[in-house]
Amino acid sequence: LAAIMHYLYLCQFNWMLIQSVNFWYVLVMNDEHTERRYLLFFILSWGLPAFVVILLLIVLRGIYHQSIFQIYGLIHGDLCFIPNVYAALFTAALIPLMCLVVVFVVFIHAYQVKPQWKAYDDIFRGRTNAAEIPLILYLFALISITWLWGGLHMAYRHLWMLVLFVIFNSLQVWASVPVTTNLAKAVRKEAQ
Repeated sequence: LAAIMHYLYLCQFNWMLIQSVNFWYVLVMNDEHTERRYLLFFILSWGLPAFVVILLLIVLRGIYHQSIFQIYGLIHGDLCFIPNVYAALFTAALIPLMCLVVVFVVFIHAYQVKPQWKAYDDIFRGRTNAAEIPLILYLFALISITWLWGGLHMAYRHLWMLVLFVIFNSLQVWASVPVTTNLAKAVRKEAQ
C-alpha cells in the first residue's frame, strides 16, 4: 500500500512538471499543436514515478538486502511509508521539489519574458490565459501545501498537522471540480 501511495504521490508532482512543460510550449513557444506530444507526456508522467519506485525497491532490496517491510514499513509504529530517512528524502522530497522548481521557472519566464500570451485563448476555450493560468498555479500551490502538511504529519505526528492535511486535501477537490466542469463545458461547446 505504501509503494502505491508513494507512486501516486510522485505522479501528482510529475504531472505538474509535465503540465508546465506543455504550458511552456503553448505560452512561450506559441506551439498550439501540443497534442502530438500527449503520448510522450503520458509516458513520462506515469512512467518516471514508476521508475523511481522500482529503482528504490531494486536498490534497497538488491544492494542493501532489505525486506519490503524495511523499505516500506511502519513509521512511529502505525503509519506505513518509507521509514529510511535518506530514502524518503531523495524519493519523496527531492523529486517533488525539483518538479516545483521547474514549474516556477517556466511560469516566471512566461510572465516576465513573454507577456503577449496573456491575451490569447489557449488553455480553456472562451477565457483568456490571463484568467486561467493563475487558477492553475493556485491548484499547483494547493497540491504542494497539502503534501507539505502530509509529510510534516508523517515526520512529527501532530494531530493538528493531520487536520490541516485533510482540510487542504478537501480544498483540492473543491478547487478541481470547477476546472473539470469548465473543461467539460468547453469540450461540449466545441463538439456542437
